[in-house]
Amino acid sequence: MIYTLIKKSVYGHIALSMMLLFFCISCKNNTKTGDMLSFDTIRIDETHPQPSGKGNSNFSCRVSIQFTYPSAYSDPDKLHKLQSVFIDRMFSMQYAGLSPQQAADSFKTQYVKDFQCEKFTAEDYNLEDETVFQYYLYLENKITYNSDNLVSFLVENESFEGGAHSVFGYVIDLNTGEYITEDSFAGINYKKNISDLIIKKIAEKREVSDPKQLEDIGYNSIGDIVPNGNFTVDGEGITYYFNEYEIAAYFIGRTEVFIPYGELKSFIADDGNPIAVLAK
Repeated sequence: MIYTLIKKSVYGHIALSMMLLFFCISCKNNTKTGDMLSFDTIRIDETHPQPSGKGNSNFSCRVSIQFTYPSAYSDPDKLHKLQSVFIDRMFSMQYAGLSPQQAADSFKTQYVKDFQCEKFTAEDYNLEDETVFQYYLYLENKITYNSDNLVSFLVENESFEGGAHSVFGYVIDLNTGEYITEDSFAGINYKKNISDLIIKKIAEKREVSDPKQLEDIGYNSIGDIVPNGNFTVDGEGITYYFNEYEIAAYFIGRTEVFIPYGELKSFIADDGNPIAVLAK
């Protein structure tokens, strides 16, 4: 009798455990994972010599591309639009109607063609070694945030041409497929409010007690330091990017300014926009 009761109790626990396991699996399978934007990456790293008879045969160009793009989303129409946006900001609008792979390949082909049509001479450049010259382009984008109906990414571009190295940040509202701008989340007075925060953060980073002292160490007039639309977001705050020469002398380099949501919160319009949701 006792054995029978124990046996029934054990079977009861097993049955209950199996029911709970089945319930958990069912819940997991019903999660709307399709609403999450997924990404894939295309990598290109090639070196192409200049054709014989066109300038110095030792000259070559290197193209290094790492393109991370939206590859899956619950809404096919929005996915196509997002891919076009990423292609436009990574390469240019002329490639936006192509698939991500076609866009990357076409851009690379055109870049190499432009290089091979040029006639370079060592005298054109101040080179340490005039027997070897490499024209190059490094182009890469990085996803900084992909949650809460927002996707944010940064495009980095570095090339031989003038030694340019620039970064540009973008934030997209997945509800609308449109870019998020300062006035869309911080209202019409965003320029003054966010300018004050940006200047304050730069002064803290440079360890100056008076923001006006920034002008003594290489920055432009602080009155010229304003939000530039070049920013990304993550779960903690907003990062602004000011490229070389934009707000300071060349030796200062690029200036990055991170502003936590806690410091931005009072300026953010609480009208349901995705940035307001993050700042709560």
